[in-house]
Amino acid sequence: MQQGPNRARRLAAFAGLGLLLLGAVVADALLVTGKVVYGKVEGARTAAVVDILAVYANNPIYMRMKAEGLVETDGKRGSKLFSEAQGATNKALAKVALDAKVDVITVPGGVTGGEQPISDLTQRVIDRLPVYHIEGQLLCGTLAEARQVAELDSAVLRAAIPAWREAQKLTENDADYHLLRKKAQEQFEGAIKEAAHDGGYDAVVEKKGVISRLGPVADLTPAAIAALNTP
Repeated sequence: MQQGPNRARRLAAFAGLGLLLLGAVVADALLVTGKVVYGKVEGARTAAVVDILAVYANNPIYMRMKAEGLVETDGKRGSKLFSEAQGATNKALAKVALDAKVDVITVPGGVTGGEQPISDLTQRVIDRLPVYHIEGQLLCGTLAEARQVAELDSAVLRAAIPAWREAQKLTENDADYHLLRKKAQEQFEGAIKEAAHDGGYDAVVEKKGVISRLGPVADLTPAAIAALNTP
């Protein structure tokens, strides 16, 4: 006579266990409500968030676009810069997501649940962005993997070279014109190389031709002028 009640209690226990397991599955499920900036929601089990506006604000290509007062729809120049900024941002997002082992990244507040705590990876993405965006003429060094880049006003430096000033008073038909120009160019290049070496810079670019997400770019013009007088 006890079999009925015992069986009922066992069924109730199994039902309760089923509800607990179902609750665990629901608790682990990702709920994405915000904009996805990396990955796909379908099948995602782990997630993180990134302040994408902060990332773009620290993207040197996007910084150049804004410095010129452009937007992404401003003809060829604005569209080109935005496309490059977007490419660099997406590359950084992908690298960070792979390192952090997350399937999807949304804007802050855009995802809950999942198998792991939701981390904010904004700074890690920023750190993966290029440090510099360079468009100006390379005056010294190499740009490939350059870690320290400075700028220099070549017109100001040349104006400080006596041989250059003398050459400007002559024409190409004057006997000393080309000799003075050659001497001035050698002093110009030598002064830049010395200033770059002393400052530990891998490359020097024409002024206003480089922008950095780390802040103002060092101006080597005064140091190069000083190097002209170095024995």
